[in-house]
Amino acid sequence: MKVALVTLIIGEKYVNNFNLFIRSGWELYCKKIGFDLVVIEHNLDESDRGKSRSAAWQKLLILSQEWSAQYDRIIWADSDIIINTETAEDITKGVPIELVGACDEFSTPSKEFHDIALARLRTIWKTYKIAILEDDTPGTYYTSRNISGGHLNAVVQTGVMVLSPKYHREVFERTYYNYGDVNGNIWNYEMPALSYELLTANLVHWISPRYNFLVIYAMEAFYRGVAIQNNTHPALNLFYKVAHKVFGYRPKQKPNPIELRILKNIYDLSMFMHFAGYADTIPKMAGIIKGDR
Repeated sequence: MKVALVTLIIGEKYVNNFNLFIRSGWELYCKKIGFDLVVIEHNLDESDRGKSRSAAWQKLLILSQEWSAQYDRIIWADSDIIINTETAEDITKGVPIELVGACDEFSTPSKEFHDIALARLRTIWKTYKIAILEDDTPGTYYTSRNISGGHLNAVVQTGVMVLSPKYHREVFERTYYNYGDVNGNIWNYEMPALSYELLTANLVHWISPRYNFLVIYAMEAFYRGVAIQNNTHPALNLFYKVAHKVFGYRPKQKPNPIELRILKNIYDLSMFMHFAGYADTIPKMAGIIKGDR
């Protein structure tokens, strides 16, 4: 089968970040497994609808492109993912071509530890008055966004997916055109809508959470307090950004060997290490993984 690993990056800052810290690992992984690499640096939908929403929605159109028709399978990966080229295997292996291979958001790193991490994160978000929805279960994840998925017991984490243009183009296009971006990142962009559509159509094949290993949950579940003490937690990042803008205050941040060791531990557990909500940490990985490239 012909397979491509695909991502989409909009904005010079994000393109540079990808090229500096991420691309080499993706290239090595693709060479190792035999995949093509496709990096898109523009909106696939240049209409007002496309430009008015987060670029995250553009992933729903990758199966609709002329170039994508040549592939039997497409692996979508968000551009804030570092691939562990030592541990990562063929992500398509064992995934039926008619199904979407994906990880469950509420089972990463496991169901029990996800619940612990989410409860701790919610405490931090509320402390710093960061707007959140009451969505601490899969069912309420949908209903809090006015999607009738209260009966569902899982949420597709759409940062990494194994897809087929032949089988999944229609559901992706339907989701793109039938749903809107409500309240931006509070809504979680395309994820609740796509997850609902895929699960209600019985189109999901669950894969190992190591293929979408979310740093933010691992940090909160196993290493609580380390990131907060070093001013790198997403909630504190927002707090300090506001403080800098309003008061001109910028905290001093020094490399912390403990945090770097923790990130290396998470990297070793991962196949695809996903920095959603933790992207400012990506540059720290350059020295950590240098020996693996």
